[in-house]
Amino acid sequence: MNSRILFISVALCCSMLFAEETPEKSTQEISSWEFSLTASGAYYPEAEHKTGSSHFSGVNGVYDGAKAVVEFDAAYTLPFLRGNNEFTADNHVTFNAGLEVTPVSVAPVASITVSPIAFLELAIGGIVGTGWNISAWFQGMAKYEAAKPEYKDMMPFAHWYVYGWASACLMFDLAALWEGDWHHVVATATYKAGYQKMTGTNADIWLWQADEGLASGWIYEQEYFIGYQMPLKLSLIGVGVTLAGHYKSSDYGVYSSNYKGDFMTIDIWSMAEIKLSEKNKLYVLADFEARRSFREKYKDSEHEPMMTYCGREWIFYGLGIQWKHLF
Repeated sequence: MNSRILFISVALCCSMLFAEETPEKSTQEISSWEFSLTASGAYYPEAEHKTGSSHFSGVNGVYDGAKAVVEFDAAYTLPFLRGNNEFTADNHVTFNAGLEVTPVSVAPVASITVSPIAFLELAIGGIVGTGWNISAWFQGMAKYEAAKPEYKDMMPFAHWYVYGWASACLMFDLAALWEGDWHHVVATATYKAGYQKMTGTNADIWLWQADEGLASGWIYEQEYFIGYQMPLKLSLIGVGVTLAGHYKSSDYGVYSSNYKGDFMTIDIWSMAEIKLSEKNKLYVLADFEARRSFREKYKDSEHEPMMTYCGREWIFYGLGIQWKHLF
């Protein structure tokens, strides 16, 4: 199955962007260093594949996969192009470096984020990682071979997953217009574009961190979120939509036509943020997804690239949880 981790990036973004500050505090100097540990996990129930055009498919099994990620981050923030008005008083630039570790991979990550005005953040970043397998069930890095078909393990530290990206995030908080602790209706709109590649292979399709059906090429992600922030332990609730895919179907090579390489995945999710303490936050997410539906009777994920796309299949995709600790 396609077992992407349910990263709750929007929740983290909102918790920082819409921090509950008084006007006096918001103009103070930003703390220079921040060190954090983020642990994420996801559980995926089994959802039956049905043939035919766009439709819904229910849960028909208790378990179809799980995933866990731990990330250590160090961020350095300093004032940047600050002005004397409310739109530029908090302008800053943040340099972030981290290490992402899963049971089957390790990957350094880095990014630079700039806030040129209160409601906009621009960022660039990248990740370079390598993976390994734990038995036949947990693969970190593999290439697709149609002859069997199978995802064949690749040699760790001889092959690398590379992803570089740039993004823009627009933000809105109703409390900026109507002050009050209970007036924080918040919204974000993010567009991210990047290029991903698996080095050292000519395979059209490959696997990274147990996520099957990937291909080298230019990819995009759009994310829209609306939520309500409260001065409670349950500090933020909201719903979001994520649209993701490849710009070009040809990235999938010989599989691009039938498999529809430029298929756009749609995720609709709900999220809650729980403020455990000043340095600890917990995020919980439930995700519904639209994946490819096929004309032929579904066999398994190894045969999927050779099947014929014919619509969307909506499923309950999974549950995610994330804990963030500030040191």
